[in-house]
Amino acid sequence: MKRDAIFYSSIIMAFSAGFVDTSTFTVADGLFSAHITGNFVVFAYKLSNHPAMSDFINLVSFPVFILAVILTRKVDSWYKNERGIFAWIGIYLIIAGILAFFLKQNHITTGFVYHFMLMLIVFSMGIQNTVNRLYANSAFGPTTVMTGNVTKAILDFFSYISTQHTFEKLIELKKSLVLLTNFLIGCILGALISSRFGLVSMLIPGILITVYYTVFSRKISLSF
Repeated sequence: MKRDAIFYSSIIMAFSAGFVDTSTFTVADGLFSAHITGNFVVFAYKLSNHPAMSDFINLVSFPVFILAVILTRKVDSWYKNERGIFAWIGIYLIIAGILAFFLKQNHITTGFVYHFMLMLIVFSMGIQNTVNRLYANSAFGPTTVMTGNVTKAILDFFSYISTQHTFEKLIELKKSLVLLTNFLIGCILGALISSRFGLVSMLIPGILITVYYTVFSRKISLSF
């Protein structure tokens, strides 16, 4: 991917991951859809506080996430279509948002279709986690879990101010800040919008990702 495409991809994917993960956590009883191992923590907490059968449902997210990783790797080995894989993240989120709309209209907050919709969101974030690994140069760093980016930003900052006053170190710091800032913005907007409209809010990152990777990223690359 070209330089500008990587910049915009970093913004969109970090924003979307923060938006989606916070939305499901806010609306879907503490479900982490991107930071999948967080569900183990939530599950353990619920076990210590009057556990119910419904608490085990979030554990289904783990095999769904694993399935997404395996299938994404398989599809990538067959087709090698980076933009196409990214676009499917958005398409799955759009489908989830449409399902959420009909569920909301009928006041349905449980059942097979409801949980299928949640797992579809988890599946999309599994794809995003996988393409972060398969196409590491498609963004400034991991876009779904920010712990590593925070660590890197701190190390780059102290390297810059202490010994290495280099332009390269400054650029690396700015890259981390792009990811962290947009992830935070996504988290805030995800919480605010989903608490008002529910998981219909998945349409926002879904449309954003789909339109970017099917239309604008191609134009950006062709302009170089």
